[in-house]
Amino acid sequence: MDRIIWKFEKLFSIRFDNQAFPYSGASGGLITEALTITPDHLTASLFKKHDIHFRIRQDMLLCFVRVKSNEDSPYFRLPSNFSARFLFSVNSPVKEHTGVSVTHGKENLYRFRINIRASANSMSLAGATLGPLPSRDLIPVFSPGNPGSWTTKSVNLSGGFGVIDIVTEGSSTHRIYTDVSTQTLFYTAANGNENEHLFTIHLNN
Repeated sequence: MDRIIWKFEKLFSIRFDNQAFPYSGASGGLITEALTITPDHLTASLFKKHDIHFRIRQDMLLCFVRVKSNEDSPYFRLPSNFSARFLFSVNSPVKEHTGVSVTHGKENLYRFRINIRASANSMSLAGATLGPLPSRDLIPVFSPGNPGSWTTKSVNLSGGFGVIDIVTEGSSTHRIYTDVSTQTLFYTAANGNENEHLFTIHLNN
């Protein structure tokens, strides 16, 4: 019987740290247990279409993608303007050590914007923007009348700790690919970069 083998490689990873837990990742991920991370609807749809998956482990968000059997490039070519959004919450005991601003909460969320064509590779809470963030997902709203009607609109996100926005902007070196034309992946075992991270989020000021 023929066997069908699907191959996956690391697309990128985002590491979380906090100065109160300096050995968390190496000891199995104490910060991991305090994190809840979910993609928004647009990201979930993109991931399903391109066979991208994610895991939260050892204090990092790890994304991996199905690749071709004979090369480390996505099986389904990714959009040139690749973007993704993750909403995340931070719970006890880590949250008590973040030193969040007194204005944080409800619709005032931290936004960590990661440009994969920029050299910046880390950010603390002080470097993130803090304020209202509109959802990228439109929600249906019913307007009473005779007859009533449905429309869609964007609302502000609320209730979480923050948002991770991954964008592709500019013409600087692409940090996910070694070759943009073929989309050959950078963070692979064959390339020797499987233990490197696209970005580190410092959960403190």
